[in-house]
Amino acid sequence: MVMHILILTGGDLDRVFARSYIQTQKFDKVIAADKGLFYAEQIGIRPDFILGDFDSCPRETVKKFEKENIMVLPREKDDTDTGIAMEQAVRMGADKVTVLGSTGTRLDHVLGNMGQLVYALKHGVEAYMVDSHNRIRAVDRPLCIDKNEQFGNYISLIPVGTVTGVTLHGFYYPLNDDTLLFHETWGISNELTEETGIVEMKTGTLLVVESKD
Repeated sequence: MVMHILILTGGDLDRVFARSYIQTQKFDKVIAADKGLFYAEQIGIRPDFILGDFDSCPRETVKKFEKENIMVLPREKDDTDTGIAMEQAVRMGADKVTVLGSTGTRLDHVLGNMGQLVYALKHGVEAYMVDSHNRIRAVDRPLCIDKNEQFGNYISLIPVGTVTGVTLHGFYYPLNDDTLLFHETWGISNELTEETGIVEMKTGTLLVVESKD
């Protein structure tokens, strides 16, 4: 049985989208990180685990949950609340993690959250960042994307450093045993032309971004 954990964290969150998306998924556990606790309250979810320094969560919300399973973190620390939430999900035995509230105006946090997808991957956990326009994951092995299950029309492949031997099947812009570098944009805004697209690689890690306008 797959253990699927939802992390709600404190970036931007479209509440209407979040409610709708959560209804389409089956989550076994919910972790609320900092302002993610406020979001959980707003969309009617009771977290199984709460953590954060709560510098961005309303005090009255924290007070309502102070008797729950809560980990209060110092404001000055060597990790973000979202990073610690991902570590907690791994410790709880997650096979799959979905993070909502992980994008927004703080691009430093967005990039850090993408790094957490790589952290999860290195620990054998399938992890996604999802918002109303994007679904992002990290992969280091061949990937199949079914058109009827993809999130939006566009697929971008962003290398974490250097990725070698990239071959694409079923895509509008094909690649054949190519090397993708972080400072190049070859992998941006591709589309499927077949019912299933296949991404192959030899070495490295890709961020796979499925997007809709």
